[in-house]
Amino acid sequence: MRLDESAEAAEACPVLFVVDADPQARARTESALTRRFGPDCSVQSADSASGGLAALERLARAGTPVVLVAADLHLPGMGGIDVLDRVHQLHRDASRVLLVAMDQHRTRIPFTELATLQRAIALGRIDAFVMKEWVTPEEWLYPQVQEALTAWTLAHRPRHVVYRIVGDQWALRSHQLRDFLSRNGVPFEFVAADCDRGQQLLREFDIDAARLPAAIHAGGRVLYDPAPADLAVSHGIATRPSQPIYDLAVLGAGPAGLAAGVYGASEGLRTLVIEPEALGGQAGTSSLIRNYLGFTRGIGGAELAHRAWEQAVLFSAEFMFTQRASRLTARGADRVITFQEGTEVIARAVLIAVGVTYRRLPIPALDRLVGSGVFYGAAGVEAPALAGAQVYVVGGANSAGQAALHLAKFAAQVTLLIRGDSLTAGMSAYLVTQIEAAPTIDVKLRTRLVDGHGQSRLEGLTLEDTQTGRLEEVPAAAVFILIGAQPHTDWLRDAVRLDDHGFVLTGADVPTDMWELTRAPLPFESSLPGVFAAGDVRHGSVKRVAGAVGEGSVTVGSVHRYLAELAASMPNGR
Repeated sequence: MRLDESAEAAEACPVLFVVDADPQARARTESALTRRFGPDCSVQSADSASGGLAALERLARAGTPVVLVAADLHLPGMGGIDVLDRVHQLHRDASRVLLVAMDQHRTRIPFTELATLQRAIALGRIDAFVMKEWVTPEEWLYPQVQEALTAWTLAHRPRHVVYRIVGDQWALRSHQLRDFLSRNGVPFEFVAADCDRGQQLLREFDIDAARLPAAIHAGGRVLYDPAPADLAVSHGIATRPSQPIYDLAVLGAGPAGLAAGVYGASEGLRTLVIEPEALGGQAGTSSLIRNYLGFTRGIGGAELAHRAWEQAVLFSAEFMFTQRASRLTARGADRVITFQEGTEVIARAVLIAVGVTYRRLPIPALDRLVGSGVFYGAAGVEAPALAGAQVYVVGGANSAGQAALHLAKFAAQVTLLIRGDSLTAGMSAYLVTQIEAAPTIDVKLRTRLVDGHGQSRLEGLTLEDTQTGRLEEVPAAAVFILIGAQPHTDWLRDAVRLDDHGFVLTGADVPTDMWELTRAPLPFESSLPGVFAAGDVRHGSVKRVAGAVGEGSVTVGSVHRYLAELAASMPNGR
């Protein structure tokens, strides 16, 4: 297909496709979809598995985008699940929806088909299911289709952007800018400087090509190689506190910090959440969290974080970005956070929720290529650029499994490298099941990464069999390293008691000789009264998103108790 033909296909009317042998049910579904989505989509259908697959193959050859395929579970000849498997090969971006008839119980979950649905979802063979006998399509059908259409449109259609980034696709600074904007939910578009459109933007905005990457703001201003603080100021984001004192200052906007921000602000505390990098922390890089309570289809870590941020802001929590704390001290009843550039934040109580980061491998070749094919963390923003490539993921925890499944949507082959003997040792069962069933994911046990190769970008890796010591060189376009969570809390050592690994001791784990009050430490309270810790940075925490959210929420109760004690102890009730 020529480039102009490809562009025309990209702008073609997207298709919603229905495969159902029951003529009445098919007509009903097709009619409902046309009424709601007809102005924006072409609704097509087939009455058999073979007819549907033939039509979908023709659409694939023509380059016509398919947003969603809905297939009846009990199609004659080839069941709906098998059809949707084939759909994934033809149209990788299409959402796969299984149409299921109600059973005699007439419930939203068809219990007679439950085992089939559980297995299909666990193996990643379908994205959702819809009951066919709806009273109104608004109840069950339209929400599923709209979700799929929204996701597809955001990925494939022009949309509002705040920044257009022009730079080298594989340059470290280009990656850092894309990652920062993506994780903070700032709409942007990346344009490679060496493509036709990139050259056009360089001319149109008189950009000095020697100073790339450049960020073109929607208002027309050009920022050369901007730091996060430059982007924040340009975007109208606060980088300084607005009040002289807060009831609660939260360090970190990961799941624990965001939960504390929501509950603190909603309960009337003057709350400030301080984040040096990006909303969501490590969880914000997770492509899909399927076992988070209440989200049956799962939710992306970034989306969960941005929902929490919006919720906290609407409760009047204040956020401050791009500032990194360097010291925490007590000044009488106040707790003072000092930042690297000298700014201070004063609060009655402080919650440390700075999370952890992935351990870096001591391999010089990988250090040299960070951002140019080597990534610490999931770096989901890079996945579309790896279409058809050989990609590796290092790690055996949930974050590594989620990254592998997300990358498998784009890469030709994803290989998961695990030093241990089993995939099940550190990963949730639902992820293990999906990975083992994924045809484009290979798992190498008892294997470690020992070297990388490439000049300007990653070209290959050296792997070692930990049992035999045998070395193997493999081609690789990218490697994502998600191993060894470690806290960065050295700056807190003079303020609160840490364990031998740098995690904050709280509650009953605080040594008695380090505690100055007659009462015992409150739940989640550190060795410094009025300073609390929650989430991954806390000694003994459960390293799960839901656990961090729970700790951040519950800690606010302890903060209230501390503030009440503080007010009672002060003569003027300050």
